[in-house]
Amino acid sequence: MKLNLLPQSVSKAGAARGMIVVAAAMAILGILAAVFMTVTSEKMLADAKENAIAKQKLAADAKATSDQADAQIAAATIITKNQKLAEAMNAHNRKYVDLYRDVLRYVPAYYRLESIRATPTGPGTSSVTLVGYIDTFHQYADLAIALWKIPEAMTVTRAGYQIDDASVQPLTETDQVGTAIKPDETPLPSDPLARMDALIARAASEPRGFLNQGGFGTTDTNSPRGAMPGRSQVTMTVTMNRDIQTPDPRATIATGGGAPAPGGVAPGFGGVPGGGRR
Repeated sequence: MKLNLLPQSVSKAGAARGMIVVAAAMAILGILAAVFMTVTSEKMLADAKENAIAKQKLAADAKATSDQADAQIAAATIITKNQKLAEAMNAHNRKYVDLYRDVLRYVPAYYRLESIRATPTGPGTSSVTLVGYIDTFHQYADLAIALWKIPEAMTVTRAGYQIDDASVQPLTETDQVGTAIKPDETPLPSDPLARMDALIARAASEPRGFLNQGGFGTTDTNSPRGAMPGRSQVTMTVTMNRDIQTPDPRATIATGGGAPAPGGVAPGFGGVPGGGRR
């Protein structure tokens, strides 16, 4: 067995010298690290200042270029404004024509059209009014259905049909059968002889010869033909999701923007001197 014959003070002194060496080495490493970090930080700071100075020059050049571009744009504003206004006005020239063409595709042949007119009702909407003539109530119903087929139609309203169909009236003392009569006719009696006399009297009172109704048979070619006997003038109004507002040159020049003004009623198809007929 090996015995430790050294005094305890000698072993502690050796350990203390070892710790001093370690502490000195750590201090030297810390000083070296601090010096390295200081040098590195100073170099990074110098590089950052140099980079900032270089970018300040680039930023100044970019600002000068931007100011020059703004000045050129401001000088060309009136030209750009007039160009956009001219383009908008040229594009507007076909708006009414295209609208009439698209609506007339859905107008049935039995609706004898006298006039068609479009009116802007606000941004993105317009109203189309058609005036024409039909024969029966069945056509009156079918006409509304036909106009509802317009893809941009929002509402369809109608007015003007005069009911001329025969209908059965309540029984009276003289008419116990319930004969169907038109609104402007008197009931026929049930007695055969009295009925025959009433029919003869009705036929004798019917108008004969040239009636000059609706302008038919005249030489006037400037006025549209009206309703034939037994037909009704019907007005159809279609509200459409289509913008036909006219560009406002005054507002465009004053504000620099294309401000569409509430457009007036444009000349329609028919209803004006020399208007067409169908």
